[in-house]
Amino acid sequence: MLGFLLFILIFVLVIVLMVISTVFGFIRSIFSFGKRNNSSQNSQPQDFEQPINKSKIFDKTEGEYVDYEEVK
Repeated sequence: MLGFLLFILIFVLVIVLMVISTVFGFIRSIFSFGKRNNSSQNSQPQDFEQPINKSKIFDKTEGEYVDYEEVK
């Protein structure tokens, strides 16, 4: 009987700690607690900058894309 009560107490304690952790994580994500605003993290790396030439390059063996038109 004492072992069963100890098991229930530990189980409830684990559930309560999980709920508190989830609520604290949710509040932290809303208010951004614990996050440092580091300028190196917010800036994009050089690899992901927009390309200079945005036009598509087609090979002579490739076709071009055309608008879809539904035929009834």
